[in-house]
Amino acid sequence: MILLNRRIEILPGIFLRTVTSDKFKTGCFSVNLLRPLCSAEAAKNALVPSVLLRATAQYPDIAAITDHLDDLYGATLGALVRKKGEVQMVGFYADFIEDCFVPEPVFAPMVDFLGQVLCDPLLQDGCFTPEAVEGERQNLIRVMQARIDEKRSYATSQMLQTMCQAEAYSEPRLGNAEELEDVTPQNLYAHYQNLLATSRIEIFYLGRQPEQVVADCFTKALRGIQRRACVAVSTQVVQRADAVRRCSKQMDVTQGKLSLGLRTGCTVTDANYPALMLLNSILGGGVSSKLFHNVREKRSLCYYANSVLEKYKGIMVISSGVALDQMQTAEAAILKELDDCRNGVISRQELDDAKRAVLSALAAWRDAPGALDDYYLGMAVAEGMQDLDALAQAVKPLQLADVQAAAQNLTLDTVFYLTGVEK
Repeated sequence: MILLNRRIEILPGIFLRTVTSDKFKTGCFSVNLLRPLCSAEAAKNALVPSVLLRATAQYPDIAAITDHLDDLYGATLGALVRKKGEVQMVGFYADFIEDCFVPEPVFAPMVDFLGQVLCDPLLQDGCFTPEAVEGERQNLIRVMQARIDEKRSYATSQMLQTMCQAEAYSEPRLGNAEELEDVTPQNLYAHYQNLLATSRIEIFYLGRQPEQVVADCFTKALRGIQRRACVAVSTQVVQRADAVRRCSKQMDVTQGKLSLGLRTGCTVTDANYPALMLLNSILGGGVSSKLFHNVREKRSLCYYANSVLEKYKGIMVISSGVALDQMQTAEAAILKELDDCRNGVISRQELDDAKRAVLSALAAWRDAPGALDDYYLGMAVAEGMQDLDALAQAVKPLQLADVQAAAQNLTLDTVFYLTGVEK
């Protein structure tokens, strides 16, 4: 049984959503601080959770923290950095065995430990320790620098930075390395204090504990936070592209990358979003899609070709790996499949396959605690977003005309080529 409970405010600007379920042997929760995505603080926001996880006043090093989690039957607590539209969410995700399967409580001690990590870090001279800050700063810089090594995601990120260059969405999820150059234990600690005081905090819990028990535990753990007015978060949605931007970059690669960004005119809160989900599945959402069958399999123009929705921002991204001498041919073939969708060239089989795929994906999310956490945190960001059951019910009656209308709203904004170096 899964019961979605209401979202309640347990402390000023601190909200709790619980999903009561006896389906899993483990419970989970996440605590998320919501910030506007911007270059002034994105990297520092991403750094804070990792520094906090290095040591608390009671558990002064990683070894002590590991031993404590081992005592809680192998529970885990990890740092989280998410990007939903132009909202950055930083915090922690915990996973732990349910109390009914062990001889002593685990849930309440885990919430208490989370409170210590978030609110009672190990300090030196009134701020974070230099070792923790510098160690995690270097770790984060290495992660940022490694983004270029995964050419598929790198091409997409470069396209989105061009497409959204005048919008906050162009900022990467973790920020950029140069934003960390001036970080010190003192200014990062001051930034952390401001994060706690001015961020809206969204908590998600999935497990067997009653809602009131969960609320009482988190209220006790977080009541010491000194709160001020919460900074507002929102996402700018551009409805249409007025012109097509083209950009390219040369690197030492043997396989080209082609990334297309389209404005959908639709986000996850819109009534037309279920039809857009079906369109995405038909166009490039899986192995039954047009891009897979027609561009990859039949014409052998791409090593891979798929489409994904940036559902909080109103963007569709089409990504493909292409032979260096086939880039323009592949682009034309991809756009032809999109035109077919606009013109209603969609078979009954394609529509039925897409419905099954979308409904199956929605059902699968119910079987994955991490996916449920991510989905319902999205509901906290995008007010008006439907829950999973309502979304599935909205998909079922859709017909070809609904999908065609969604396709006709798509406008091509940016085309990015990652090509080889001329020799």
